[in-house]
Amino acid sequence: MFKIMLFEGGVYRFRELKELIQDIGGFVVQEMTMQSDVMMHLAFPADEERLVRDMVNSLGGKLRDLSLAGTEIMVVSPSLGKHHLVHPVCDIAEFLRREGAVTNVMGLSRGVGKRISQIALREREMIEECDAAVFFFGNFAECIREKAEKLCEPLDIPYVIIGGPPEVEGVRNYVGGIGRRTDRMRRKSEIEKLGEVVDRLNEALDVKKREIEEDTLSAPPMFIKEMIEARIPLDTSEELPIVIHLDGLRVRIGDEYASELADVEVGRKRIRDICTIKKSAFEGYLLKILPEAEVGSVF
Repeated sequence: MFKIMLFEGGVYRFRELKELIQDIGGFVVQEMTMQSDVMMHLAFPADEERLVRDMVNSLGGKLRDLSLAGTEIMVVSPSLGKHHLVHPVCDIAEFLRREGAVTNVMGLSRGVGKRISQIALREREMIEECDAAVFFFGNFAECIREKAEKLCEPLDIPYVIIGGPPEVEGVRNYVGGIGRRTDRMRRKSEIEKLGEVVDRLNEALDVKKREIEEDTLSAPPMFIKEMIEARIPLDTSEELPIVIHLDGLRVRIGDEYASELADVEVGRKRIRDICTIKKSAFEGYLLKILPEAEVGSVF
């Protein structure tokens, strides 16, 4: 598995760092230059971290771990009404972004009501396109318990449930002490609670990461991303035209480029040979990378 970290520093000699990352088999996932400052998301083999840190220190920059980088996470609220989509939903989504995740916020069409709440098939499909989901519920334990059973447990991806009560018996992956509120989460204790959400998400995602390590993918998502960028003209108005998942990618392109996407060469193979490709219920096209044991190596 690759480790993804955030580099923050100046433009002075930063190209040397990019060359080092390429030399050790890594990738520059995202790069942003603002006048004399540079921010880069760097993906590299975990056992090369000391070498990268030494180079960053010599440049006078900073290197920070991004525990959720390379994931797309859906933050789900029972509805888009002001009664349910309260300030902590935005705070949670922003905090996950600071940890490297790409986040989307969804309000369910029929998620309101303890007895009548339900999740539509298309909503479930959109949520399951992501690596994990965070469900934000209210302050009543019985309501949380019933909604967890109806809305969360049928999902095929890891999830975390957030609510007001400190604990809710019988609910897995639960983080309490947040609940509905009308102000932002800015105090130290509240930020620590957001950190607890990240820790619980990492625990849930670690299971999927171990499965990928045991059954290695035929090609890293970052490598496929570079090959697509070199072949297909992407919409530059999109902040992230390609979103990396743990075991695939979301490519935001129009239908006219679908056949060209399947023919992009990745090493000795094409994307159609090493990935399953399907139209997203949400946005763009989804690539699911097949294991190396199934399709062989691309090199």
